[in-house]
Amino acid sequence: MRAPGLGWLLGVAALAVGCSTLTPSQDKSLGEVRDFAEETSRRYQLPPIHVLVSHNPDSPVGAYRRGFFAVNELVLASEYRDAIVAHELAHYVLGHDQPLGASGARSRQREREQRELDANAKSVEILVWVRAVPEDQALRMVYSYLLNVHRRLQRSPDEDLLGHRPPCDEIADLLARYPEQLVWTGHLECAPGQPSLGG
Repeated sequence: MRAPGLGWLLGVAALAVGCSTLTPSQDKSLGEVRDFAEETSRRYQLPPIHVLVSHNPDSPVGAYRRGFFAVNELVLASEYRDAIVAHELAHYVLGHDQPLGASGARSRQREREQRELDANAKSVEILVWVRAVPEDQALRMVYSYLLNVHRRLQRSPDEDLLGHRPPCDEIADLLARYPEQLVWTGHLECAPGQPSLGG
């Protein structure tokens, strides 16, 4: 997800220090997320990154800002947790806290969108390298999350994409970067050359 405004993240930080408690299963999941973040920092030889939790159900599922990233507490019980966390860690690994280089609103929007596309692809690498997930499975994890976003957008077409391209476009870009997986990805919904079924 695109980095949100500092005010929102400060609100997350306030929530994270004790306004809401996690269930034992959420707390265990948060520990696993923190371990994932710590191992990613170690593998990529980066300073540690802090993990915050938002207890606002309307906040983004994930958000990255220099030095920390936040996840919505709903993510802690989600089947998409690792794909979401890997995406936020990908922004960190790729240095996406640096200011946008483009000038002009449209150019800046394209740069934001490109960062999201690159983070999608990098998240597959992170799942493979840090979590030892086979590449085809890691790609399927990221694809499944993006497809879920695509279907949610079909139900709520006015939802803010937060700096992303339409999810079907993001899926096509992601799958095109892994041509060696074409034997199973070529027929998937939103694959390059496939119809988006209403997207």
